[in-house]
Amino acid sequence: MRHKQRGLTVIELMVGLTIGLLASVAIVQVFGRSESYRRSSQGAADAQQAGTLASWRLMRDLRMAGAGLQHGPTLWGCQLNLWRDGAVLLPRASAWPAPFTAFPTDLRLAPLAVVDGGGTNPDAIVVMSARGSTGPAPMPTSIVTSTELNAMTTVAFNKGDVLLVTDMSTVGPCQIGQVANTYATVAGQPAPKVIPTGAPGTAYNAPAGFTSLAAGRDYALFNMGGLPSIAMHGVTNNSLVQYDVLENGGIAVPTVQAENVENMQVLYGVDDGNGGTANDNVIDRWVVPGTAGFDAATMMAGGMGALQVKSIRIGLVVRSSEPSQRVGPTEVVVFPDLPAPLQVRIPLTAAQQPYARQVYDFVIPLRNQWIALCAEERRVNGVPAPGSCG
Repeated sequence: MRHKQRGLTVIELMVGLTIGLLASVAIVQVFGRSESYRRSSQGAADAQQAGTLASWRLMRDLRMAGAGLQHGPTLWGCQLNLWRDGAVLLPRASAWPAPFTAFPTDLRLAPLAVVDGGGTNPDAIVVMSARGSTGPAPMPTSIVTSTELNAMTTVAFNKGDVLLVTDMSTVGPCQIGQVANTYATVAGQPAPKVIPTGAPGTAYNAPAGFTSLAAGRDYALFNMGGLPSIAMHGVTNNSLVQYDVLENGGIAVPTVQAENVENMQVLYGVDDGNGGTANDNVIDRWVVPGTAGFDAATMMAGGMGALQVKSIRIGLVVRSSEPSQRVGPTEVVVFPDLPAPLQVRIPLTAAQQPYARQVYDFVIPLRNQWIALCAEERRVNGVPAPGSCG
């Protein structure tokens, strides 16, 4: 006998749907938890990678601070006059682009200076260095014509080298120019004492050459080499950016060096005898950059603080590229091991808390500051004590 085929009853259908829904809920929960773990681990990896990259870039520049720029009574603090292809770069006619608007438009020569952002706002740094093969010692020079300088010797000069000329008797304007591409030495013959500079208004040469400096004065010449650096570092739009003041490569805007960097806080390591022995090249205390005597204007004016700063401590706050489903802390603390006045507590909004964060805290010794103290201050003022510079 043939049996009739029967379908599912309502009860069987409801039981099947319930089992299916329960299975779907379990799958969604497992997937959601897996995605949360993925975001957390990926976010931590992103933050670590960004922090490593940002730290490396800062260390590379800051370790060179002051290289090739021997401290002297008329060098550090001189107002930089700079042209590129006939256009004035310094003193600047308008404010610097963000996040460097607080820097003075008339930059003065100094190994480094920091603008305090105030409160929990990011700080900004300017670093200067030279890479000349003639060393940091100045040489007397005279201005012959708009395209010629006369120096004691031009050994180790090369075509394209960037030159810095400053007054030997007073802190005044100092000017940057460039050795002409036609410059050449002859093997077996003394290097010529006359240095030809490029045509006025080309490359880093002023429209009037070095004759724009006051006539009838004694000048000192510094060879800054082919790749000197005046670089600003700051944080904006969750990125560490750099601005090349010399506009190498024709780039006249801040460029991103590392993404997902939220904040940068800076402290000076100072050797001034406050808590230790002055001028022994040992850090006595940490100082906030906005402190009197260590503000950016004073540092770039060649004040004593420029010699007393022997290291710089940086705290970078780096976050993940995407939020996780976990709620993080309500604040981030930078320099937690220091006394409360030196700590920086950055509050986080509810929208910011789901992002994973890491704080990179590192100290960079400024070796060229140590050299400057031992070379200049020891000779002029008799400090530090003999043997301190070993």
